[in-house]
Amino acid sequence: MLISPFQEYAPTDWSGLTTETHLASIYQLDVQMASDLITLIHQTNYGMDLDSFLGQFGTKTFNSDEDFRWMLQGQSRRNLPLKRAEINGTEVTATSEAGKNGATFTLVFPEALFSETDLIVGEKNERYPIRVLSGPVFVGDEVQYECDLFTGDPFLFVPYEELIQNKRFSKEWNPVETTLSVKGGTVNYTSPFAMRNTFTFIRMEDTRPGNLIDKPVAFSWVVVDENGTKSTKTTWMQYADWEFETQFKESKSLALMFATSNRREDGTYSQKGLSGNYIRQGAGIRQQMETSNVAYYNDFDIEWATEILLDTSINRLSKDNRKFIWRTGEWGMYQFSKSLEDYASLYTPLFDNTRVVAGAGNSMKFKGQFLEYMGPNGIEMTLSHEPMNDNTVRNKIYHPDGGLAESRRYDILDVGTSNGQSNIQKCYVKGQENIMGYIPGLRHPFKLGKESYNSIMAHSVDGYSVHRACAFGAMVIDPTRTLAMIPSILSEVGVVY
Repeated sequence: MLISPFQEYAPTDWSGLTTETHLASIYQLDVQMASDLITLIHQTNYGMDLDSFLGQFGTKTFNSDEDFRWMLQGQSRRNLPLKRAEINGTEVTATSEAGKNGATFTLVFPEALFSETDLIVGEKNERYPIRVLSGPVFVGDEVQYECDLFTGDPFLFVPYEELIQNKRFSKEWNPVETTLSVKGGTVNYTSPFAMRNTFTFIRMEDTRPGNLIDKPVAFSWVVVDENGTKSTKTTWMQYADWEFETQFKESKSLALMFATSNRREDGTYSQKGLSGNYIRQGAGIRQQMETSNVAYYNDFDIEWATEILLDTSINRLSKDNRKFIWRTGEWGMYQFSKSLEDYASLYTPLFDNTRVVAGAGNSMKFKGQFLEYMGPNGIEMTLSHEPMNDNTVRNKIYHPDGGLAESRRYDILDVGTSNGQSNIQKCYVKGQENIMGYIPGLRHPFKLGKESYNSIMAHSVDGYSVHRACAFGAMVIDPTRTLAMIPSILSEVGVVY
């Protein structure tokens, strides 16, 4: 890749064993350099990766690498779609007058949600209240109820258009007689159901010659640790260690988000590894979000986004608990800020002295970017950068308005909390969170520089191998509490998850 006409040579990519010949061929040995500080073009402060982001919300640790499970409870208060309505065993037609003059009729549903004495209503609610006289009666995979129209008007009937397939009905209450009533309504229960995922086991390795352990190279680079401390590195071993850890962490983040389960319907697996044993891969966050709330857009608009969040929040989150963190790319951050500026200008011009500052001479500077929004009904939005959305290697589809289409995607990974805990969590197998080992040969860095370089060798080669592995998984506790807002161009080409 050439980034400038003044670039002397293109970077060379390779994998596997690195020798002194490799370094010489890419001009990294004994070269007179005007500046020895390397600029890492592909790794320039992309922000917090997914692995680190999820680490803020805690992790779950399991004792074995068997599938891990969690339970979800559905709502007991809900409505049901009607399969059909019948009068005397015949399906209603456009000329039918169900319920007129106190006549009974039958409603057929897919589940037994109602019981005797229930008052149920369709989409017109109180206009046509229906009483359940008997049932449920199970016929195959259908549930039948005998009903009448609960009204004092003998000429009233339920119109045909209110009894067609997929019209939805819900329970109201249970009116009974005040004298010697015999039976009341029953309580609705919804059984909990289990969610399951599989641990993914990833592994990387690198082999290095003994004569490159402390080999200085013609460049140096600055590494920033988790505490923000900067240090300058100058040897190939240091660079190899840094690159190894960076790529391993990136692989882990990619698997957490994008892994797709390779489990077959019967619970078995097809693919085998080099050992002859089966490879098991669990579902990442994106695949687990497939049943979530998904909205597509052509032109991003802050009012549209607010309405999407409002629709997701109603009957689910209280007004003081509607705080959403959006993971998005840099183009998503840009269009969010631009949309807020356009929205604010509808009400008042942005006459903000803090955004206009003096520059050199007579020049002026305009600064500032919107990263948060406090909207109506308690809705609050905060942006968080997702580096993977800006990965030009993995993401290959560009948006007509500029940049990667994936960079304009917004993922809300936690619409509220589930039982007081984060809705999305990393999962580990106990003792397998951070596996690292090495195979020492004649020379290895753990003995170099000792006065007596006597150590047990695992093999006779003058070099050593480093190995990293991790058993981990992602758990989306309640997929319905996630939300994705996706540019329409990704839907058109079939790239969603």
